[in-house]
Amino acid sequence: MAVQAFPIQCDPTLLSDIRQYGKFDPTGCYQCGSCTVSCELVSDSATFPRKSIRYALLGLRAPLLRGLDPWICHDCGDCSLVCPRHSEPRISMITLRRFLCAQYEWTGIGARLLQSKAWYLGSLISVAVLTVLAIVGYHLWYVGMAAKDFATTPFGLDHMFPIMTYYTLAVALLPLLLLLSRIVHIWRLTMAGEGIGWTTYVRQAWVYAYQMVAQPLMRKCPEHGRWLQHGFLALGTVIMLAIKVFGLRWFQTDNIYPIYNPQRWLGYLAAGFIIYGIWGILYGRWRAQKEIYKETHFHDLVFPVLILATAISGLAAHSLRYLGFGLACHYVYALHVIIATPMLVIEMSFGKWSHMVYRPLALYFTAVKELATQQAPARKAVSDAI
Repeated sequence: MAVQAFPIQCDPTLLSDIRQYGKFDPTGCYQCGSCTVSCELVSDSATFPRKSIRYALLGLRAPLLRGLDPWICHDCGDCSLVCPRHSEPRISMITLRRFLCAQYEWTGIGARLLQSKAWYLGSLISVAVLTVLAIVGYHLWYVGMAAKDFATTPFGLDHMFPIMTYYTLAVALLPLLLLLSRIVHIWRLTMAGEGIGWTTYVRQAWVYAYQMVAQPLMRKCPEHGRWLQHGFLALGTVIMLAIKVFGLRWFQTDNIYPIYNPQRWLGYLAAGFIIYGIWGILYGRWRAQKEIYKETHFHDLVFPVLILATAISGLAAHSLRYLGFGLACHYVYALHVIIATPMLVIEMSFGKWSHMVYRPLALYFTAVKELATQQAPARKAVSDAI
């Protein structure tokens, strides 16, 4: 693997740029190294949070953008507990991840949303309002329903299923395509110029899937229940997204099925996993007793609140349909769509949900670098022998 040297160039604006994304005040840090020593996730190739914070304090923008350490951090909180100066390195790492999210996002929209509550709330509300207008317009002009019948005419949902299939695919796949486009940009920032062959990337590809599904590093955190909560949340979210993308025509129907039918229990299972995982997170943030929950940023609440509301409204619409309350089901289903659309379009594209892509990607790239480093001496020996 080629070793790339960085030009020593101090950017005095870097620290102020980072602070636009949250609390970052490590001025009391005197580089004792207690935070790095205490962290169970530190390795020879990832010495955080000390190194990343030092880059920020020295204004070294290029090494900071190239580094993957902030993503290997799993927000356990051990570093803040042992810091003798109470510099709160855990919170600094969270802010660094928001800053990096904005740098990865090539449209510039992410930076505005992550810097401003007004922009973030405004974007969520705007998408919700557009969804309401789309629902009303669909019923008035596409279905030909009179406005006076909105509050008095109950009828099934089957008339909207064909168009909802395309709507759901668009709403789910657009954020996914945006995230995939950023993967190329992240590779250019963190891996380009390393001289690593494509076979090394292929050999380590399993790491990405393993880290995304199992999240093994989170099990090293002292709060073991957190790994279980995140695991259930991730599993429930993946099941629901898979249903929406690949099985919507089968899942979204007016047919009445027995409870043992997979069409029903798969949905119940996914909703149950999501509610269990999210409830634990929200409860912990409400009590704010443990280090990992002591300080909650606005963006930390948007995703759990929206996905909990989406799961509950979906269950409510399903229950009302099976109980025979057609009109109430119609309105609750509309509410479900109004909540889910901004969650997918905004939160999945620009919010904390994107961490589900970035963190496994950082661990994958780290594994690729480590394998390339191990292979370098053997390749040199073969070259010398030839």
